[in-house]
Amino acid sequence: MEKKISRIQQSKPIVRAPGKNKRKLALRIVIAALVICLFIGLGALIWANSVKDRVLDKVNYVPLDPNATIIDDQGSVVSLAEVVKVETTEYPLPEFNHIHNILLIGIDSRSRGYSETGSGSLADTIVIMTINENDSTIKLTSIARDSYVYVPGHEQPMKINAAMSYGGPELLLSVISSTLRLDIDEYAYVNFYHMEKIINSIGGVYVHVSESERTNVEGGLNELIYDANLRLGDDPYAYMVTTSGSQKLNGRQAVAYARIRKVGNGDFGRTNRQMEIIQSMADQFMGQSASSKLTTAESVASHVTTNITKDQIEWYFFSFLDNLEKPSFEYLQLPIEGCSNQGIYSDVRAGEWSIRPNWNAMIPTVQEFILGEQFEFDPVEEIPNAP
Repeated sequence: MEKKISRIQQSKPIVRAPGKNKRKLALRIVIAALVICLFIGLGALIWANSVKDRVLDKVNYVPLDPNATIIDDQGSVVSLAEVVKVETTEYPLPEFNHIHNILLIGIDSRSRGYSETGSGSLADTIVIMTINENDSTIKLTSIARDSYVYVPGHEQPMKINAAMSYGGPELLLSVISSTLRLDIDEYAYVNFYHMEKIINSIGGVYVHVSESERTNVEGGLNELIYDANLRLGDDPYAYMVTTSGSQKLNGRQAVAYARIRKVGNGDFGRTNRQMEIIQSMADQFMGQSASSKLTTAESVASHVTTNITKDQIEWYFFSFLDNLEKPSFEYLQLPIEGCSNQGIYSDVRAGEWSIRPNWNAMIPTVQEFILGEQFEFDPVEEIPNAP
């Protein structure tokens, strides 16, 4: 495993972005929102066992396509199966019947070139959810979307979130499975463009809005609401927040509040605002009537697309999770500190800020976290300028 694999000459970074703030990428609202959206629906599903089919039928089921196509680096549409590298491997991927890995993806239909199949959209959130039947744990492994990986059909490495754009969930699933040497074949993705509707379905959220957050000319709450109104063809001055302090925000206002980043303590303040919304969403859901919970569950389910079968989803929700007194969550954020470099480099995609992970250094930790032990693995191709 000492052999290093690299095909691009490394070079020194031109500019280095602040590493500490960039390591907080995994705390973005989209990660929390993705998990909360799925489990708000989950909570209602468990409650509404007698009407589970009504909710499960709202989910968009798309079987994994064996004939999936992608866009290669020449701009041609090619078969994914044909461009996936046939590797000579010494070690098989470890598989366990009691461990289920599901790739959770968050997309935003405002991304350029969006299609209902997810292709054309950059992945805002990339999370591996691991369900372990033996110890009744749920583990979430988040991958920073700016992390460089190699993508089938493309000679040069790129940000991992772009894989969704070039080949939808099938390509992203293939990339993550091969990069982390994990057995993953199930995915589910949520369109965050509908977050406004979901928040409205639970009656809005309660947050504390400071005066600077509300009125700041550059990137403040009302400016972001104004921009959203223009984009969606509404009255530019609709939904303006007129006072500061603790108050209820509707979906449009809450999404804008979550996007504030140029007020206060930058990304750290943004993370606090986002978690404030998430907590309020959970509180609002729990306070709903039985019929409203069902409506919320149906709303969430209708915005989920997955290749997981209805029967398997039913097992996850009703056989495994419903038997837990209180689900236990464990978290891992990738890249792990000390296992990546970050900055702007001159080797490929000059001028693009990126994270250059050492995937081989992280695979043992990922194995330990997800599988509970470490295994021998075939090294993956090195990313240029990774540590």
